[in-house]
Amino acid sequence: MDKILIIGTGGLAREFTSWFKDSFEIVGYSSNEHNDHSEFNLPGILYTENVTPDLIGTDLAVMCIGNSVIKKRVYNEFSRAGFSFPTFVHHSSVYSESATLQDGVIIAPQCVVSPNVKIGKLTYINFCCGIGHDAIVGDFVQMNPGSQIGGESKIGDQVLIGTNSVVLQGISIGDGATVASGAVIFSRISEGVTIIGNPGKRMSAFDKNLK
Repeated sequence: MDKILIIGTGGLAREFTSWFKDSFEIVGYSSNEHNDHSEFNLPGILYTENVTPDLIGTDLAVMCIGNSVIKKRVYNEFSRAGFSFPTFVHHSSVYSESATLQDGVIIAPQCVVSPNVKIGKLTYINFCCGIGHDAIVGDFVQMNPGSQIGGESKIGDQVLIGTNSVVLQGISIGDGATVASGAVIFSRISEGVTIIGNPGKRMSAFDKNLK
């Protein structure tokens, strides 16, 4: 059984530990949150700084940080230190043989990844998500529970797809955008904007209506 370091001690890290604990030996967690490790009785050692493969006896790490900006920065730091990021797919999930998963992709329980889907590195697909045929999902994306991406859609890098949201078929979402929980996306979304509601609208449009 491979040894692995989990980066983070928050909710994603604890979920991942629960779902995949039979797949590897956890040597410890890397986090600056000193209380989480003991409070939640997480296995292994808590490493707060200067973690290297030689120190912990493995170069395998898994990224369990939801914030895409922090995730990318931490990924670069750990990659420079010599760590690599394997891909994990839960046994209850289904993904097509023609799907392409880059390094560090995590697919949680009860997900469906359809034919010819491409998923970029360090993307986390949380439980009960679906990705339709020929969709492209970028790097450092976070799909929260129950979210659905239609076929032939294109999701940029560092995008957050909120819980139970829906991106309809063929829609493009720009880098760094946020799709709020429960939103339904009918049209192209520009880079860096936040979309809420059904039909989805920019948050600023809702703010004007409230004044």
